[in-house]
Amino acid sequence: MSRPSTCQILHALGPTLTVVGQGRTTARFDDVELEYDASRYAVVAREAAFEEAVTEADSTSPYLAMSLEIPPDAIARMLLALADVSAEPPAEAASALVSDLDTPIEDAVVRLLRAIRDPVERRIVAPLALEELVFRLLRSEAAAMVRGAVRRDRDADKIQAAMRFLRANVERPVSVEEAARHVAMSPSHFAHRFRAVARVSPMRYLKRLRLEHARTLLLSGLRASEAAQRAGYESASHFTRDFKGHFGAAPGDYAERFQKL
Repeated sequence: MSRPSTCQILHALGPTLTVVGQGRTTARFDDVELEYDASRYAVVAREAAFEEAVTEADSTSPYLAMSLEIPPDAIARMLLALADVSAEPPAEAASALVSDLDTPIEDAVVRLLRAIRDPVERRIVAPLALEELVFRLLRSEAAAMVRGAVRRDRDADKIQAAMRFLRANVERPVSVEEAARHVAMSPSHFAHRFRAVARVSPMRYLKRLRLEHARTLLLSGLRASEAAQRAGYESASHFTRDFKGHFGAAPGDYAERFQKL
């Protein structure tokens, strides 16, 4: 946009991050007016309609901005990974917030934008950049607002405990039934409530844990066969198929690509 604009009605469909690269804008949520430019970022907590007007832009310095809808399941997964340090969101959170754009959040945004331009990096690097961005936001002034975008379930504490148990035992042949016993739930009820809280089945979560652990081992220098065994895979071909399906590249190719970054 190469000149200031009058107010227009915009809709956020869920938790949304906006980062301005150039120019300045003003947004009004109910009775709250927020102004932000390239030194600040804005977070909208939930589905909302708001008025926005670009207040600074011209032909030589057009208004540039990026808005990213943050998947609630990405927030839920990160909250569960940070269960030991997470806090309960406030009962009444504001609709939106503006905060100073610090270097860690800015760097994560830049990595995400760079990754989505390349088809291979879009599959491999972009999900990691998104995870980092969610992590950074959950450690920022916007943490309570981002955390509040995910509904607190009555069984969340037990599911978080089960996830910690699965993560701590990722290198041994632990089963979903054992995790259910660990949190004193029947296997069927555990599977049902696990999916409700984590947005994924316990089997798929355990598989993802094993693959993420194998990725960490690969990037630390282990060979693919060693990483597969340490991550609980008995079949190297099964591991390669699962790894490629999840990360978009075979284990060896994936490790080689990251060594070049």
